[in-house]
Amino acid sequence: MIFQAEVLITPREGVLDTQGKAVEKTLTHLGYKGLDEVRVGKIVTMKLEADSEQEAIKELGSMCSDLLCNDLIETFNISVRETGR
Repeated sequence: MIFQAEVLITPREGVLDTQGKAVEKTLTHLGYKGLDEVRVGKIVTMKLEADSEQEAIKELGSMCSDLLCNDLIETFNISVRETGR
């Protein structure tokens, strides 16, 4: 089966997110109000072949640990959907 995958990678709670702070400060200077704790992350999308959704998620978790995500300062959330064959 072919799956469309999306991995959302964000800074861990308690880790200084300098990019998020810069975005928050700039948006505030532009007049946007009520902002708090702006976080900046990244999204990785891909298509991959796997026998099942669980296998695809397992493979993506391994990819995140090996390369896509720095486990010390980032966390990730995986979503997959079958696209057919």
